[in-house]
Amino acid sequence: MKTSVSLSVFESPRGMPALFSGGTEKNIKRIKELGYDGVDLFVRNPFDEETQRTLHLLRQYQLGIGAIMPAALAGEGLFLGDVNPEIRKEAVQRIGEIIDFAGEAEGMVSIGLVRGNQLEEESLEAFEERFSASCRELLKLADPLGVALIIEPINRYEINTINSAKEGVDFLKRTGLPMYLMLDTFHMNIEDVDIGEELLNALPFTKHIHFLDSNRLAPSMGHLDMENYYRILHKAGYQGYLCLEALADKVSPDECAVRGADFFSFMRRKEESSREKNTGEIKECI
Repeated sequence: MKTSVSLSVFESPRGMPALFSGGTEKNIKRIKELGYDGVDLFVRNPFDEETQRTLHLLRQYQLGIGAIMPAALAGEGLFLGDVNPEIRKEAVQRIGEIIDFAGEAEGMVSIGLVRGNQLEEESLEAFEERFSASCRELLKLADPLGVALIIEPINRYEINTINSAKEGVDFLKRTGLPMYLMLDTFHMNIEDVDIGEELLNALPFTKHIHFLDSNRLAPSMGHLDMENYYRILHKAGYQGYLCLEALADKVSPDECAVRGADFFSFMRRKEESSREKNTGEIKECI
């Protein structure tokens, strides 16, 4: 498994879960120093000088990109499932530009808050029809570039569609869309009854995971059994990123990043020790 942190290309507003704000060399160098393998990237304009400079620095420091997140577009009122066809059209166009960038950056594109909300007076089927139609348009752009589109289940207090991991799996099965999931243990703690069980159930559909404790900080900073979830994913053979898309508003972002790096280092040492012990036991039996 690879590890990453969230990085906003632009100065992130309060409430955005970007652990590092600004695509500066100072931030990117620090991420590398802490031993992370890559980043999740918040972008607004994929082709501006700021974004291109960030991409250059990430390559310079040999950091990969897991998910590229167009959440800033939701702040502009652009939603893929909006009832207004003009808003849907613009959302597809803008996310399409991010898909082009993802092809260059070799990352995936996250579909989270930008999917929008179901209206009170309408059925879920009506919302899903609009959202799915927008996704099919995005897939026409993403497939030729080899860019995966990943849907993030988000808790009910932020959005009212696809809240749990199970709902994400059900949506993909129901629609048959060739998309994937990006799970987030912080949201799963709110919506899913058994995080470990749902991680396993959803893993065949999952390409990326935001790996956070109960307070949306690094593993070991809240009350979830993050060691257990790490072991479950390791044993199941998950090979993607575990990303700290943390909201460090009550501790310093650097402290959160350090605690995350310490946790991942500790778990890797435990796994290596376990492998060595098992190897030794096998040799003794032989």
